Amino acid sequence: MSLTFKEAIDGWNNTFITGDPSHLSNIVTDDLICRPTEGNETLAQVLEWATNCSSVLGDYKIIHEDEHSLCGFHSVISPEKLVKRTKMVYMSLRDGKMAVHHCHEIVPD
Repeated sequence: MSLTFKEAIDGWNNTFITGDPSHLSNIVTDDLICRPTEGNETLAQVLEWATNCSSVLGDYKIIHEDEHSLCGFHSVISPEKLVKRTKMVYMSLRDGKMAVHHCHEIVPD
């Protein structure tokens, strides 16, 4: 069974909230490539960042979901930026897990 968009968002959120990387590492491939707004990050870099992050994700909207890819929007609030922001995310799946994660902040008008 493939990962769902909700399971992916929950994995990120639970890692942020608890600092436990297993919530995220259980749903990604060992060779995960994370593409935030700028650059690329490895799984080790992502887990280091995610376990020390205090952001909270919410208000997600699924655009596309199948066994190969997930796409949607979610809100994010973090101590660094107290304004609620919106991110668009795309995840490529392999063997039911997240293999590539693209994340782009939506800039308001």
